[in-house]
Amino acid sequence: MYYSELLKCNNLLIILFISVLSMSNAYSEPFDAQRPRSIRVNGSGKVFVAPDKAELTLSVEVQARTAESARKQAANAMDALIKAVKNEGVADRDIQSRSVSLYPNYSSDTANKIIGYQLTNQVSVVIRDIDKASDVIDSAVSAGGNFTRVQGIGFSIENPDSAFAVAREKAYANAKIKAEQYAKLAGVTLDSPLQISEGSYTAPAPMPYGEMMMAKTAMSDGAPTPVQAGEQEVKVDVDVIFGIQ
Repeated sequence: MYYSELLKCNNLLIILFISVLSMSNAYSEPFDAQRPRSIRVNGSGKVFVAPDKAELTLSVEVQARTAESARKQAANAMDALIKAVKNEGVADRDIQSRSVSLYPNYSSDTANKIIGYQLTNQVSVVIRDIDKASDVIDSAVSAGGNFTRVQGIGFSIENPDSAFAVAREKAYANAKIKAEQYAKLAGVTLDSPLQISEGSYTAPAPMPYGEMMMAKTAMSDGAPTPVQAGEQEVKVDVDVIFGIQ
């Protein structure tokens, strides 16, 4: 009796398993039949554009016996530097204070006494006429004298929209070339795109020109400071699903 009941249970489980499997097949077949035949590819496009904007980081650095003396000398140097930059055509809105710091200097012996103070005042200057970058640097250094520090310059593109438009065209064309090749290899005909999605894109990041510590004596030969803006890359990636026949 026991073995008879066990056999009936096993038969029942087998029947249930076959029923569930049949239902699963019944639902999966219509889904597969409705799925459009397609080829999925990605493409990338990039263009190189000359930057049209520069951002210059300038500062004055003064060491003096007293904090007040350091402050006064730094204020005079920065005031002269800002006036010189404005005379080169830089607008007020394009000059921004970044940091002002004042701290004591200590002796190097074991006494560790305060022997003076150092004040640093840093500003950023946006140069919208990139051809004047060299003139702005030279005028700033000349006005601020030996207290002046040129801490770096970066280049960027004011409005990269048109560059992105060209990069998108190239990215789509690149994707279509790949899809056409795959369609030919598979012996099918490429149809219209079913889906287009833009993936990651590379915005033109500011390009540093390096840190330059300058003083008035650096221009003793009268030569202007050379500035080379170069080019920047604008890149777009796209993912495209093409229908096939």
